[in-house]
Amino acid sequence: MRRVIWLALLAAGCAHGIKDISDCDKAFGEKRLECGACLAQNKAEGWLGLYEYRPDEASGQRCVRVK
Repeated sequence: MRRVIWLALLAAGCAHGIKDISDCDKAFGEKRLECGACLAQNKAEGWLGLYEYRPDEASGQRCVRVK
């Protein structure tokens, strides 16, 4: 039973993405560059929309437009 709860908590923790460019430090290696390039679009104050970097996205699309 504990194993199921632990896996559920772990999966829920990975479901969110990185929304602020200062949090790209959590990404490793070249993913840090991808994260910065993705979230730099948010500095346009909504002209391009709001983007979120999701390093664990199953579809392979890591830079996701949320608005």
